[in-house]
Amino acid sequence: MQTIETDLQFCLETLGLDDKQTDEILNCCENLGAIPVEYFCEEFIFGSRENSEEIDPEEVNRLHDSDYLSIAEFNNLHWRSH
Repeated sequence: MQTIETDLQFCLETLGLDDKQTDEILNCCENLGAIPVEYFCEEFIFGSRENSEEIDPEEVNRLHDSDYLSIAEFNNLHWRSH
């Protein structure tokens, strides 16, 4: 029960969502395997800090590392150590 309370608090207080928006994101997170709303938002939703309707390419680049989980980098590290 603590999780739903935490999710509701995050939706209402942090994100400022209305009832319909809160219901939508709760359903989405439930359908993805009951993941926490805050985790979903932090990991998968990108937007500008000033205007959540706009996505600034520089802001996305700041959040995205093209080498993160790179198979080429993994193979290089893995095969070099063997």
